[in-house]
Amino acid sequence: MRNRLKQIKDKLLLFLASWIGPLLVSILGMTLRIEWVGEENLDILRKEKKSVIYAFWHGRMLIFTFSHRKQKIHVLISQHRDGEFIARIIGNLGFVSVRGSTTRGGSKAIFEMCEKTASGFDVAITPDGPKGPGFEVHPGIIYIAQRSGMAIVPITNSAKNRWSLSSWDRFLIPQPFSKAVIMLGKPICVSAECSSEELEERRKELEKQLLELTQKADDYFLSVRSEQASP
Repeated sequence: MRNRLKQIKDKLLLFLASWIGPLLVSILGMTLRIEWVGEENLDILRKEKKSVIYAFWHGRMLIFTFSHRKQKIHVLISQHRDGEFIARIIGNLGFVSVRGSTTRGGSKAIFEMCEKTASGFDVAITPDGPKGPGFEVHPGIIYIAQRSGMAIVPITNSAKNRWSLSSWDRFLIPQPFSKAVIMLGKPICVSAECSSEELEERRKELEKQLLELTQKADDYFLSVRSEQASP
């Protein structure tokens, strides 16, 4: 009986997440004033009609669910229970979920992501997910870039007024009507001929870019305010 009640509860929560979640994301997103920084890093690849692998920290996904909605971006989502909630929400925002992670279903997910990239879709991966450690790049994204030949584009976001949860990923929630910023870093290419040492160098390069880019995004409105106050 207890298991039956739990199943009913889970189904109800998933149903609510599928419809209320996207609605809340859309309402919040429409109140934000989003600035874009570093778009030229993506334009270089778009001019060559190339799809990309977006890489961003797990805790920065919320703003992207609004800014990149309805683009059929294929997102690597973990197979555990929290991942199911995320998959339901982003599915109704125009994303496509590929289920798996570096800890569960990883190999299958990597092969599936490579197939998606071959079909011309952009893909998105949180390289520190699904359970951390936070702000550390797992090697799976580097293998996908190597196998697919697609460039990795580091991307992050922040908001002038925001909440940060005490979770492992310091999940960021922008406050309604806040200014927000989306920043893109320099593309990282991974050759099919890369040695294991070179693959590790690319992993470290991505981690370094994401850390620096995220700090820059968090400080962005402080620097803007400082520039405006200067004579």
